[in-house]
Amino acid sequence: MALQFLGLQKTSLIDYPGKLAAVVFTHGCPLRCPFCHNPELVQGPRPESFLPAEEVLDFLRKRAKLLGGVVITGGEPLLHADLPQLIGEIGALGLSVKLDTSGALPQPLAEILRLEAVTYVAMDIKTAPNRYQELGVEWAPVAASMELLRASGKVYEFRTTCAPGLADPAELAAIGAAIRPGERWTRNAFRPGSCLDPAWNALPHTPADRLA
Repeated sequence: MALQFLGLQKTSLIDYPGKLAAVVFTHGCPLRCPFCHNPELVQGPRPESFLPAEEVLDFLRKRAKLLGGVVITGGEPLLHADLPQLIGEIGALGLSVKLDTSGALPQPLAEILRLEAVTYVAMDIKTAPNRYQELGVEWAPVAASMELLRASGKVYEFRTTCAPGLADPAELAAIGAAIRPGERWTRNAFRPGSCLDPAWNALPHTPADRLA
């Protein structure tokens, strides 16, 4: 898959900790999480809002002195063989890169982690290891990606959306067992409204007390 077209959010204060960032979106993902809130980035044709990659890079060139970094997210950015080239072009502008990934593709992740421009990786852990097949992938690659992050020297965090039925207390305990003391693990609320599986839009938002 080639990164000929990209989505763009011009400014974000929350997606790259400590930095004013632009957010770049890629299309396509190997997972089929029913609670995914970006279904247009998972399957089907790319969104009409996507821009030619060169147009996105032109914007970043013009804003390079104002931005602190660029977040590359999806979908799953690691599906794209030319992702290292994109990161290299962003790095040449003096901008650092944060990668958002599912961890399902450890081999391309290993290549990305060698790039100097990449300073931060946020990896989603969707559910308990023994339930990953329900999402269309295996746990073993995810576990391998966790080990790559630990050995990378990069800043990283793990993230889990508290999706009902997939990240309930039992699943969270199993995820927690895979995370080492001192590692950053962010739990996020499930928010219905635009889920990949429309049936999930009828489920309740994660209440604050449960998230705590």
